[in-house]
Amino acid sequence: MDDIKDIVKKVFVDISSKTISEQKKLSEIFEKVLKENNISGAKISGFKDQHLFVNVDSSARLYQIAMIKNKIINELKSELADIEKISFKI
Repeated sequence: MDDIKDIVKKVFVDISSKTISEQKKLSEIFEKVLKENNISGAKISGFKDQHLFVNVDSSARLYQIAMIKNKIINELKSELADIEKISFKI
């Protein structure tokens, strides 16, 4: 029988590997949508409680991305199904 410390360690490894793979998938989808719309200068800064946080490099870029916000959310939902909101920050 496993010790409790081994079980806890295994649980943390499982959670962290799942989180890393989800983050990678999230970034790939986000970058793909931006590339399809010829937009650069935006980067995901975080994800928490179905809320995606994105940093942009200028107010003009913020406007460009805000115009396709629903498209980004729909693409992410089709692949991950747990994005409800996106916030942008310059």
